[in-house]
Amino acid sequence: MSLQVKDIKKSFGKGQSETTVLKGINFEVNDGEFVILNGASGSGKTTLLTILGGLLSQNSGEILYNGAPLYDSDKKASELRLNEIGFIFQSSHLVPYLKVKAQLTTIGREAGLSKKDASQRAETLLKQIGLSHRLNVFPHMLSGGEKQRVAIMRALMNNPKIILADEPTASLDAERATEVIEMIKNQIQSKKMIGIMITHDKRLFEYADRVIELDNGVIVNS
Repeated sequence: MSLQVKDIKKSFGKGQSETTVLKGINFEVNDGEFVILNGASGSGKTTLLTILGGLLSQNSGEILYNGAPLYDSDKKASELRLNEIGFIFQSSHLVPYLKVKAQLTTIGREAGLSKKDASQRAETLLKQIGLSHRLNVFPHMLSGGEKQRVAIMRALMNNPKIILADEPTASLDAERATEVIEMIKNQIQSKKMIGIMITHDKRLFEYADRVIELDNGVIVNS
């Protein structure tokens, strides 16, 4: 069981204005494995993660999950992101008119959980991240760090097969960042998920099974 990235290439623009961002990316991540993508700004990390999440299409190459195309004609990217992929952005992107608990339960209900099961799972996840006392407040009442913790738990709500995270701890202090990464890694290992995270924080590298370094659109170290 694995995610295989095969010769992914991506360019923007045409003709003389064409910029090649990814120049043939190849790697594989197995179930239960937590991988960090690292590299300087402009190396292609975010473009690659966005393609893996189905938010952007590659020019060529394949993304395979368990030997089959992750995005094929029978699988809508939106459905995959709801049911099988948890995406954590650098910004929390919480729904402003939903209270904290509802940020999670809404996702659970959309994916088919009963009202009771969605409620119980949301409360369990928010307790794990230290937000039991914030279940019934709106996003504008949360600190930046609290918003990001809610967003991280929202991504884990449906036990996704793949977790994709773009600088998820950027708004957290060092202690809270470590707690969050430990929890994400534990979820990935215990639930046999595939985890791929972008971070510049080298203090977090020790939590990864591997660090894949990109430079100018190619992998230079894995």
